[in-house]
Amino acid sequence: MKTNLFLVVLCFFVLTIQAQNKSASEHRPAVAKTEAWNKADSENAPTSNAQTIAEGIVFSTNSDGIFITLPKAVGNVKLFSLTGEVVWTGNLVQGRFFIPTRAGIYFLKVNNKSYKVVCK
Repeated sequence: MKTNLFLVVLCFFVLTIQAQNKSASEHRPAVAKTEAWNKADSENAPTSNAQTIAEGIVFSTNSDGIFITLPKAVGNVKLFSLTGEVVWTGNLVQGRFFIPTRAGIYFLKVNNKSYKVVCK
């Protein structure tokens, strides 16, 4: 009886961990670094809503995601949803990056400073 109960608890524990890992990986978009925007990026990269924030960091958005240009390496970069869920996190170096997202309101945190980002 104790063995059966132990197996049931163990199976429940393993399934819970797998479900958490699957849901976390589904919501974390991959970031792409590009040395230069290719033609497709140039057509999709918004220029009218580009915003320069602290330390010369420039970001712009469209319905596909967020384009970030970093003039120098920055520390920790996090992207939060409106509900406070971490959508993406990582350390970015100097260059141009694209973080794919859905349309919505996000908060971009760069070096402990937060900025509101709207993807339409």
